Amino acid sequence: MADYKPGDVPLVETDERKLFCKFHYKGVLILLIPLVFAGLLAGQPVLVFRFIYLTICLYLFYILNLMARGAVAFIYITFIPIAGIASSGPVSLAYYPDLLFLVYGTIMMGAVMDSSRLSEYLGFSIISIVGGSYIKLQFVLAFVVFIISFLVDPTVGAAFGMKLAQAVVNEYDAANIIRKDSEEERYEVGAVPYPTRPAIGIYLTCCYISSLAGSVSPFVNPNGIITEYNIKIQHIILIMVMPCILGICIVILWLQAMFMGRFGGRVRRDTAELAVNLPGFQEAAANRRNALGPWNAYAIIVLILILILFVLLHTRKPQLYIAWENIGNGLELGPAVPAVCIGVIFFAIPANYLFCRYYVCREPEKPGTTPSLLNWKALNNNIPWADIFMLGAAISCVFCAEQSNFYGKVADAMTGHERLDVVQFLCGAGMGTLFSALSPSTALAKIALPVLNMAGFSFALPFTTALHNEVLLPISSPANMIVAGWGNIRPFQFLIAGIIPSFLIMLLTAASTMICYDMVVPKP
Repeated sequence: MADYKPGDVPLVETDERKLFCKFHYKGVLILLIPLVFAGLLAGQPVLVFRFIYLTICLYLFYILNLMARGAVAFIYITFIPIAGIASSGPVSLAYYPDLLFLVYGTIMMGAVMDSSRLSEYLGFSIISIVGGSYIKLQFVLAFVVFIISFLVDPTVGAAFGMKLAQAVVNEYDAANIIRKDSEEERYEVGAVPYPTRPAIGIYLTCCYISSLAGSVSPFVNPNGIITEYNIKIQHIILIMVMPCILGICIVILWLQAMFMGRFGGRVRRDTAELAVNLPGFQEAAANRRNALGPWNAYAIIVLILILILFVLLHTRKPQLYIAWENIGNGLELGPAVPAVCIGVIFFAIPANYLFCRYYVCREPEKPGTTPSLLNWKALNNNIPWADIFMLGAAISCVFCAEQSNFYGKVADAMTGHERLDVVQFLCGAGMGTLFSALSPSTALAKIALPVLNMAGFSFALPFTTALHNEVLLPISSPANMIVAGWGNIRPFQFLIAGIIPSFLIMLLTAASTMICYDMVVPKP
């Protein structure tokens, strides 16, 4: 397909008026949505309703894919200062917190896994276990991602699992077991193809399991931040263990039903037609693995550095023993520090032929200078810039809500006198789920939770536990964003995949929180 150039018409011209909606509905909605919700601007308090109005417009533009995601992301930075909510400087800084640099470091890890072919080596190891069954692949990925997310970090766990998933799916596609790319027409000329439903189901397993694993982990955020607000880590784990276990079962079954044809449907029929290619797949995969050759020095070094990254992140600030972050002058060292540090090392070694020759104890196959483990072109090809900008907007949403006093008004409305108010409890669970869908829970725990704690435990406790329900949108967590960017999964597909699991996990979390309420809340 020819690349789109300025001045070209990306859509076929037509005089048939009945095709108006097909070609022009997005332009109509871009004008209609701000007009429909304009009445909110008359609400009191003014700044709160201005924030709500801008937020509704931004997220509807994003979910309905009415504009390019990278452009939608800058609505806050443009209109929040105009609305008088916050100055442009603080809003700009809110787009780039340390959480975003953790994403950059994680993407560096994923990019170097591809450039060193480590993902292919590990992918063939997984194929030797699961064969040609993408249902078994889902379970193996869920196990790998859960362990890494629980011990290290959900963002890193999802990215590592996603690279393994892509490597295996590429082999399945080459063997014609499943199709990786759909035939759906792309919105932009020359854009990356959209994935098929089985591929989406496999990819979403990585980010959904990572969020659920983080909910019961004493080693990762937001649990580490939540413990700063009068809640012990053992209480968080006690509350979340049942929703985590049942949530994993719900997510796996739901993804199998909706995307992987487990219980019949069109996907099951399509994959059944391709099942004739399964008998010779293991032998073909073994031949491709042999053609790949033995592990090269690049893949070994990258694997060692990734394991070092895992250790650094695991020991950074656990709740169970003394962390290396606490050693020194007491300055906070977020997870972005080791992630970016290892990313810089990826660029630094090997530097040249002589250095490479001596540290791997053998001469390279081709004499001369060698590239570093990671180069900028490979990294740039792996960075989903539009999705990163949207994640920055989602983090800025939390900051702008605090600046408009939105959280303060919610806390005032939910302040009660009873020790356990059921209405406030349900409102806390619902709002926690909604807010965690719109923004990453780490940002919410840092900015929103201190304000909402003033409402009392009847609201704050279910709100806190519901922050782990990050499955509705790509911007609900950095893990979701990375998977969506690398897999080219659109927001509405996240909604389809996450709406039922999110609702059920919310109910499970609320029920578990209510059961443990008397054990967690300190006696007056």
